[in-house]
Amino acid sequence: MKTNFIRKHEDSDTFVIKRSSFFDTPVHLDGNLIVGNDTDFWSDLEVAGSLELGKGVTVGGSVRAASAIIGANSRINGSVKTEQTCMVLDSARIGGDIAAGGDIMLRPNARARIVDAKGNIEITGKTNVAELRAGKKIIARKDLQ
Repeated sequence: MKTNFIRKHEDSDTFVIKRSSFFDTPVHLDGNLIVGNDTDFWSDLEVAGSLELGKGVTVGGSVRAASAIIGANSRINGSVKTEQTCMVLDSARIGGDIAAGGDIMLRPNARARIVDAKGNIEITGKTNVAELRAGKKIIARKDLQ
């Protein structure tokens, strides 16, 4: 894997990937990860800490992290699995399921097959989800626009 796209902030153990980067092999990182807009991962993405995907990020495989924020208009062809919380922002598309050990938040026009949370599922606006499985509550809110 080429590392000229990646910088590491040592104090916070956070990797930062520049916008418009691409990776043609699976990416596994020990630490937190912030991904710039319009970055492409052609395979799986696995992060030991928290994950923040920018707008328009594409992941060809699945995503696994301690917690995740999936940026607006991002596309993940596989599933998303987190140990804690997961937030899926506006118009993000998940080809598989979303499973979280904590709460899941879905913003307007988010898509996924099955959304399974040990905690609450909070939905804002219209989403396209086949099935919701919440360990606690399902909270639905109107789109605030």
